[in-house]
Amino acid sequence: MKYNYKDKQREINLQKEDLIYPLFIIEGSNIKNPVSSMPGVFQLSLDNLGAEVDEIVEFGIKAVLLFGIPAEKDAVGSGAYHEHGIVQKATRLIKERYPELLVIADTCLCEFTDHGHCGVVEGEQILNDPSLNLLAQTAISQAEAGADIIAPSNMMDGFVAAIRAGLDAAGFE
Repeated sequence: MKYNYKDKQREINLQKEDLIYPLFIIEGSNIKNPVSSMPGVFQLSLDNLGAEVDEIVEFGIKAVLLFGIPAEKDAVGSGAYHEHGIVQKATRLIKERYPELLVIADTCLCEFTDHGHCGVVEGEQILNDPSLNLLAQTAISQAEAGADIIAPSNMMDGFVAAIRAGLDAAGFE
C-alpha cells in the first residue's frame, strides 16, 4: 500500500475555542513577572490570577494549563501534592469563578524539588518507584482541587500507569 501524502495536506481551521492558555502561578502577592520567551504571558500571584482569568474567558478561550512555581522547594517536591499547593489553590480559585473553564494541571515534580529533578534522588540516582508514588499523589491532589485534566509532563518509567491507578483508587475516572 502506497502512503497517501494528501492526508497530511488538509486545511487546518484553528479557532480560539481550540486554544489552551498557559498560566504560570507563583506564590507570593502582587507579582506579575513577564515570561520572556512568551510575550504577553506572565508569572502571576494568586491575587492577580482572577483578573487574568476574567480576560481569558472574555476572549473566548475555554481551557487553561496551570504550571506552579512554589515559594519553597524540598527534596521530594511536597508542594506539588500538598492540599494547599500553588496549583491546587489556583485550581480552586479558577473553578469557583468559572466552573465551566477547563483546568488542566501540569503534573510534575521538577519545579517543586530543590534539585530540579522530577523524582526522588538518592546520591546520583533518581529512584523511579518512590517517585511514581509522589507523582500519583500529585495527580490525586490536583483532581481533588478540581482539575479537569491531569497532564503528565515527566519521563519516569510507568508514570502514566501509576497516576491512572492512583486516580482510579481515589475515585477519579
